[in-house]
Amino acid sequence: MKRFLLVALVVFLTITALSVEIVFWYPLSGSKGQVFKEIVARFEKVYPDVKVKLVYTGKYSDTAQKVVSALATKSLPNGGIIPAGPIFTGAYGNYKILEYIESDSEFNMSDFYEVGWDYAKYKGKICAIPYNISTPVLIYNKELMAEAGLDPSKPPETWAELLEYAKKITKDLNDDGEPDVWGLNIKDTPWIFKAMLFQNDCGIIDSNTLTPLFDGPKGVEAATFWKKLVDEKAMPVGMHNLADKQFMSGTLGFYMGSSSRIGKWSGKLPFEVGVAFLPKMVKRAIPIGGAVLVLFPHSKAEDDAVWKLIKWLVSPENLGEFCIMTGYIPIRKSVLEVPKVRKFMEENPNYRVAFEQMKYGRAYWHFEQMGTMDALLYEYLDKIERGVLTPEEAMKEAAEKLRKEIES
Repeated sequence: MKRFLLVALVVFLTITALSVEIVFWYPLSGSKGQVFKEIVARFEKVYPDVKVKLVYTGKYSDTAQKVVSALATKSLPNGGIIPAGPIFTGAYGNYKILEYIESDSEFNMSDFYEVGWDYAKYKGKICAIPYNISTPVLIYNKELMAEAGLDPSKPPETWAELLEYAKKITKDLNDDGEPDVWGLNIKDTPWIFKAMLFQNDCGIIDSNTLTPLFDGPKGVEAATFWKKLVDEKAMPVGMHNLADKQFMSGTLGFYMGSSSRIGKWSGKLPFEVGVAFLPKMVKRAIPIGGAVLVLFPHSKAEDDAVWKLIKWLVSPENLGEFCIMTGYIPIRKSVLEVPKVRKFMEENPNYRVAFEQMKYGRAYWHFEQMGTMDALLYEYLDKIERGVLTPEEAMKEAAEKLRKEIES
């Protein structure tokens, strides 16, 4: 008995000595956060030598601020799901994750969508791995379409149809001069506007020179259409923060926003919902968004453990489960071959729309002033809606402010 206890103690001490603890940050709340935690819990059971201390870091903006503070105080975690991750890794010379990618023969880079790698680069070099990625989609109320005399099975395919259909849905029910039902509203206006730029064959920023491109003729044309949506009573002025509530209450025909809403709203609304690609202008194109997996170097043992966890998270099976439970888009092609995912897609066609739209996904390299750019687009789109500036004046002024910020 004593010998058995001694052997058990030796084994315990050996495992303890070899085990490593890593700190991993994540910005996923609610059911999404729970799904993520369950996937990590299974990782710890399969790899008992790694203890993962998960730390919820709040919304994307809160998480980014925490990373900035941690960089300043040299108190970074071992890794995490980080929005704008390349700005906090590649921009600081941290390409450690690329070393693991290139030295791991089991890791298949070609299985990932190329647009995902573009989203994970800093100055053209990979410094993160795409993870909880979403695309903007058109979500629509089939009942409101039918009431407006539109075919619910045929959502708008083009900008022109979007304007036409949205105008038909907009209604003033109490004759007070203000619509009670709107045809269109947009969540996250800078993101959707960037989709419109891509759709109009307009770049956002030159990756080599960091010169803004949205103040050219094609960018002004997209901004002019934005103004037309307001002027012709297809979309309300300055009410984009209410888009979710309007759609959920049944007073909004077309909602443009993240594909993650598909999972959030599926089966929970009192009307039938449809999902479609974003309407196009000269081409189909959408910007991807979301966060990436990063590794902040510490000791070799800790770095190895983080890499082991990241590989676990992006394995086709685990990534597939994460995507169908959260509504995020799988960033590797083999996920769609996982039986559970394939069955889910067959039974839930609305989810399939966002997955299929990935082939039109586009991304631009991260740069330090991305947040400034989005804030400027938000501000100047609002000025366009309110008639404070013309579309041309707004795009020129926003681009000039961004240039000065980049130069400084």
